[in-house]
Amino acid sequence: MAQSIGDLVVNEDYNLVAVDVNKVFGDKYPTAAVTDPNRINTHKFGWGAVNVDDNVASGVVITAERLQELVTRTNISIDHTTLTDNVLVFAVPANRTNIALGTPIRAEDLNLVRSKFANVLANNTHTTIDPTNASALIANSAGYGRNTVWDYRLIGEHKFNWASYNKARYFFNGGGQLRVSLNMTGGSTAGYYNWSDVINEMGVLNFTFDNVFQSAAITSGTSEGKGFYDLTDKYGDGSDGPTTNEGLLFTSSGVTIGRKVGTYGSTYGYGYGYITGEGNYPTWTDPAIRGGGSGYGYGYGYGYGYGYGYSGIYVSSYSAYSTYQSLQFKLYGKYINNGAGVQFKMVLDDTTHANVIDGSITPTISYLMPDTLTIGTTSFDVTPTPTFAIVNDFTSPDDS
Repeated sequence: MAQSIGDLVVNEDYNLVAVDVNKVFGDKYPTAAVTDPNRINTHKFGWGAVNVDDNVASGVVITAERLQELVTRTNISIDHTTLTDNVLVFAVPANRTNIALGTPIRAEDLNLVRSKFANVLANNTHTTIDPTNASALIANSAGYGRNTVWDYRLIGEHKFNWASYNKARYFFNGGGQLRVSLNMTGGSTAGYYNWSDVINEMGVLNFTFDNVFQSAAITSGTSEGKGFYDLTDKYGDGSDGPTTNEGLLFTSSGVTIGRKVGTYGSTYGYGYGYITGEGNYPTWTDPAIRGGGSGYGYGYGYGYGYGYGYSGIYVSSYSAYSTYQSLQFKLYGKYINNGAGVQFKMVLDDTTHANVIDGSITPTISYLMPDTLTIGTTSFDVTPTPTFAIVNDFTSPDDS
C-alpha cells in the first residue's frame, strides 16, 4: 500500500482496496450455494452490484476514472449503513468530491478511500441500514389468523421467496429484515387471558442475516441467535424429521404476572343538612309569676358512603400456584427452494393445560426493504421485494 504523500498509486495498491469494495458492494461469491460449508462466514458479504476491476495489471496507471468508481461506492455505502461518518472527500485539495478524468491518483487519495471503507467492513456494519434509507412494508396477509375456539395447539406457517439464493443474500446483506407480530383480542376465558398475556407482550420479531430480535416488546423472550445463514431445510420440531430444534429461532416468555382480569367500580356520595328553630314564651300575666323566656335550637347532620366491587378471572404464573409459565410461543424457520426462500412456523402449544381459548388471533407480517440509492450511474439496489404466501393459516387439521 502506498503510504507516502505524493506517491503515485500503483496497481497492487489499487487492487487491494478494490477487492474490499467489491466484497461488500458487488459480490465475490456469485456462484454461492446454500449448501456451501462456510456460507455463514462468506455469503454474508455482497450487495450484488457490478464489480469494479480488482485485478489491474502491473504497469497500468491508476487514474481518476478508476478511483471515482471506488469513491462513489464508498459514498453510497456510508449513506446506506448506520455510519455517521462524513461523505468521502479527497485529501488534496480539501472538500473535493470528484477529480478530473485522466488525473493520476496519489497515495493520499487512495488511503482516504481505504480508511473510509474499512469502517463499512468492520463489525458487519455493511449489514446495518440507516432507517431513513429503508421502507417498512406490510405483506398482504388477509385471511391469516383464527377467530374460532381452540384448546390444544395452533400452528401458522408462511413464506417469503426471492428469484434466487443470491437475491435473498443481497436482501439480508443489505440490512433487510422479515418481521412478524401477533395480536389476540376479544376473548373472555382463562385460556384466552393466559395466551394474550404471552402474545400481546411479545412485540415484533425481526429476522435478520444472523439473529432474531424483539422490538416494541413488554417482556423478553429467548432468541437462539440464528438468522438467514443459520437455517437448514428442516424445522427440527419433529414434524419433518427428528426433534433436533435446528430451526428453532425464538421462544417467548411464559405468562408473566398473577393478576385478576376483570372490572373495577366504585361509588361515593354524601349529604349535608341543618335545621334551626326559635320560640318565644309569652310573659306571664299572673302578677305573682313574672318572667319570660325564649328558646333556640340548631342542628346538622353529615354522612357519606363508599363502596366498590371487583369481578374477574384469576390467572397466575407464580410457580407455587400454577404452571402457566410453560405456555410459550415458538418461532421456527427453514430455507426452501434451494435457499431462494424462507419459511416460518409459529406454534402455540396448550397441550399441557388443554384450556378453552376464545377470541381472535391475528398475525401482522411485514418486512424492512432497503431503499435503492444512486449516485451517477452507480446504485445500491436489492430489488425486487420478496413475495409472500400463507402456507398454514391456523385452521388446518394440525390445529384444534
